[in-house]
Amino acid sequence: MNDLSYSDFESALRQSLPFLDEETPVDAHASLTELGLDSLTLLGLVAELEDRFSVELPDEMLVMETFETPSTLWNSLSRLPRT
Repeated sequence: MNDLSYSDFESALRQSLPFLDEETPVDAHASLTELGLDSLTLLGLVAELEDRFSVELPDEMLVMETFETPSTLWNSLSRLPRT
């Protein structure tokens, strides 16, 4: 079981989002779509988060409101039970 840490979460974002590199600070309220989130990167990000944190994002969470900003995604992710 992998514990949730915000630094690991940021690392997953950096790995999945094309406009977010190691030098760019993660703004918790930035638009994930402006950071490069689209339908393809969404699939990769979901897979990365599920694998890294041993969670499963339910279908009802796979909506753009969940993925609006790093903050909204972190809040949703941190409430999920570990698998």
